Amino acid sequence: MPARTATATRPRSLEVTPLKAEPSRWSVGPDATASYARRDSTTEVEQICKRVYELDSLERARVLQALKEPAGEQSLTREHVLGSGRRIAWFLVLCCLGLIPWTIGLAVTLPRSYLVGNWPLAWTGFDIVLLVCLGTTAWALSRQRQVALPASMITSALLLCDAWFDIVTAHGGRCLVVSLMTAAFVEVPIALLLGVVSVRLLRANQRAVFGIGEHPSSLWRSPLGSAASNVAEPHRCP
Repeated sequence: MPARTATATRPRSLEVTPLKAEPSRWSVGPDATASYARRDSTTEVEQICKRVYELDSLERARVLQALKEPAGEQSLTREHVLGSGRRIAWFLVLCCLGLIPWTIGLAVTLPRSYLVGNWPLAWTGFDIVLLVCLGTTAWALSRQRQVALPASMITSALLLCDAWFDIVTAHGGRCLVVSLMTAAFVEVPIALLLGVVSVRLLRANQRAVFGIGEHPSSLWRSPLGSAASNVAEPHRCP
């Protein structure tokens, strides 16, 4: 029986072609994972911003209101503000109804002339209040404070009242001429200027509530930013 010759066999070398693995957020290092997370979050933020910009001013205000306060506080604040506003509105309606007969009675019963013992105190006290309001308005406008809005409105109304009572309580002749000139060239122009300032401040606050860049509608038809139910209700996506 022929003897088998032992031959040394060399093992074959396997050639493995390296594969280029795509980086994933789980297999790569922390830096790459952070870059993927930043890219995804940026994309989501861009989509959210795009969606928000597509909304109109009222819906955008609802979104901003929903982000500012939790849902429970939203409903509580809305009910409290709306309830207080309605009660105050009905109270003012009653005041108007009561003022009508009061005004008619004064027109019928008041004498044409009346002697006042504290006439200097009445006018100096009014001028002191007007001075305080003017100073407050100047300070608030220079410091860009929200109190500039009510201060300018109150000061404008007081200046118009000052012009009115200066004219109707003045005697004829030189006193009446001085009152008319003061009202025409001092009190009424300043009152109109502060009225324009008040309207501009109201529109600026309106743009801040309903969205920057939006053209504000009429102040008579525009709802209150935080108290109106349309603004306070959460936005419902279609």
